Amino acid sequence: MKKLFIKNIKGKGRGVFCNQLIRKDETFEICQLIVLPTEDTDTLLSSHLSDYFFNFNKEEKTLALALGFGSLYNHAIYSNAAYVLNREQKTISFYALQDLPPNTEICINYGGEHGKDFKEWFESRNIHYTN
Repeated sequence: MKKLFIKNIKGKGRGVFCNQLIRKDETFEICQLIVLPTEDTDTLLSSHLSDYFFNFNKEEKTLALALGFGSLYNHAIYSNAAYVLNREQKTISFYALQDLPPNTEICINYGGEHGKDFKEWFESRNIHYTN
């Protein structure tokens, strides 16, 4: 049985949920990354696809798309999950910050820091922000 599934959330769109208990500190998904070359960054940032990419290397201005559920997790200031990028292996690992009971939406902090307000990201995209 797969641990994760997608569900539509009224007023929010899609979200990633677990269908069984995920324990605190458990890595529940490791996703391969598609890293785009620097010369594609400006083009991508001007499209709606940019909402699904992670900063891979800020100095090099490269972005990465996570396969699996990786690019579909919603944002929460006080998220119940976090992630770690492995630039060498070109993967992103998601792990639980607390026990996640079945049917819990799994959210990460888009700023990469638990408790960081990322309101400007939503406002710059004209997305209604609630948290």
